[in-house]
Amino acid sequence: MTTSTLGESFILKKRNLCDRLIAAAVVTIIPCIHIGIVNNIIWVPEKPKVNRTRCHCDCFDTVFKGSYERVGKTTYKHIYFNATYEMLVIWVMTLGVIIVSYESFKHLYDLYNHRLLRWRMFFLFILDVYPNYYSYWMFFNYTNDGYYSQFYHQMFFTVTELFSTWTVFQLCSKTLDTDSIRSFIIISISLIHILLGGVDQFFAQLILWQDNAFQRFRDLGFLLPDLLHVLFTIQLLSEERRTKWEKTFTINELRKISVFVFSGFLVGKFLFS
Repeated sequence: MTTSTLGESFILKKRNLCDRLIAAAVVTIIPCIHIGIVNNIIWVPEKPKVNRTRCHCDCFDTVFKGSYERVGKTTYKHIYFNATYEMLVIWVMTLGVIIVSYESFKHLYDLYNHRLLRWRMFFLFILDVYPNYYSYWMFFNYTNDGYYSQFYHQMFFTVTELFSTWTVFQLCSKTLDTDSIRSFIIISISLIHILLGGVDQFFAQLILWQDNAFQRFRDLGFLLPDLLHVLFTIQLLSEERRTKWEKTFTINELRKISVFVFSGFLVGKFLFS
């Protein structure tokens, strides 16, 4: 093996290690920001501290502790979990989110190393982190609390958001053409979300400025990414087609998008309400 070959092998291993570390860091820091900063410092800063020496829990089944602890008033633990079907669902869901997130950011860093990263789509992918993390956290809480009344409604937004995010993720690579069905999927799903949010809560909370501050910021975190998904994707398409943005679509394409958006709106509004 020549010196140049050894050097290339070392650089490749270094890049592989670097993309793994970056992916792991991103997956780790997101819940730290959510719980450690947003919840703990901003949202509920006045919440009294728990007395760990006197805290007891009598609804913990102690199964995972084996014979070391009996059912009753167990002492304080940093993590409680019971041996239930719901806990299995939470575990599988969490594991899946971690694996997919890790592999996604690792792949994006690899695209960056090979100069194949489409930056505007990467920016949209970063914006997608919040809506998808919110969906995961809602399903986590619905399952953990046994609160299923909003489960069905949230499913529509989660599935469509994941589909849109996957499409954005694919278009982060310059090897894929933006002038394709993928662009229409991104635009259509974003418009469906904007319409559903507009008739649901966006107008009251962002225009009339009602409800709590955290609800307004939450809705802004949904609305802003959808608007930018529409604008950035149209901009990329207009550049690809070498035309003005207002002339990006043909009449036939506009009709198809309108039918898809209207159909999606009806499904989300009435079938998954």
